[in-house]
Amino acid sequence: MKTMKHKDYKEMIQFYLYDELESEEKLLFEKHIATCGDCASELESYKIFFAKILNGSQSTLDDKILTEARQGLRGVLRMQRNQISITNKIKNFLSSIILKPTGLALSGLSVLFVCIFIGYLFKSPVKKDTKTEVVQPDHIKIQNINFIDSDPSDGEVEFTFDAVKPGRIKGNVNDSELQKILTDAILNERNPGTRLNSINVINATQSNGLDDEIKKSFIAVAKYDDNPGVRMEALKALKEVAIDNEIKSAMIYILLNDTSSGIRIQAINALVDAAKNGFGFTKDDVSLFRNTGQVDKNNYIRFQANYITKEY
Repeated sequence: MKTMKHKDYKEMIQFYLYDELESEEKLLFEKHIATCGDCASELESYKIFFAKILNGSQSTLDDKILTEARQGLRGVLRMQRNQISITNKIKNFLSSIILKPTGLALSGLSVLFVCIFIGYLFKSPVKKDTKTEVVQPDHIKIQNINFIDSDPSDGEVEFTFDAVKPGRIKGNVNDSELQKILTDAILNERNPGTRLNSINVINATQSNGLDDEIKKSFIAVAKYDDNPGVRMEALKALKEVAIDNEIKSAMIYILLNDTSSGIRIQAINALVDAAKNGFGFTKDDVSLFRNTGQVDKNNYIRFQANYITKEY
């Protein structure tokens, strides 16, 4: 486990209250609060606040408002759900050149011609500059061959295939081409560890805030990635930049839909921070917070949602 700092223990308070810490983390936290008056005092304050919530009255839930608000979010979801990867763009480009709608009938000579042509397309020299070196081997790998016509009796056959070319890149983490590849990886790489590492590398380089493409990628990952650890890291990266309407909508979506209470807590905390800093929430937003303050299963989330409601 990494070396814990005071701020790390403060962030663990809310998770400790709802028994969401691992046993090792819980033991470390309890040892810390035994010697840290600041964290112990904050923990006690939370307990008092929650006691007040549990003893307070709750207003009648308006299902119609919640339903309408969720419907309003669907427009945002449609714009970001179908992100096209760089790999797909390359594949579509090759398909438009090599595979015609009527199919490409390949004789022995035409098979050779197509392979030479693909090799020409993929063969590119080593790209070098002061920042980045991209090494692309000359060979390609043909895979996923799917026969449309496998009968050679008439001298012709027809099939489709995928052309895959390996590569290696080494360079400055601030290089735009390198970051494009990492951005594509966080959206499309199957290995969650690779997606997580890509997020961390990109986030470490964004000292002046996220550019628009990276921000949209982080939003998509924070909302839709199937791995909660990856969603959490993308969410933490978004919390480090100034909130805007896109990030606000993402935080609200996460608050309403994520199955992990820990991730929802991070989202509501970001929204509370925005409220404290004077961010302008709409009436629809406030209605969502009001309903969240009534229906969320987590007491802390209900408390924070009610805080925003009272501020507006």
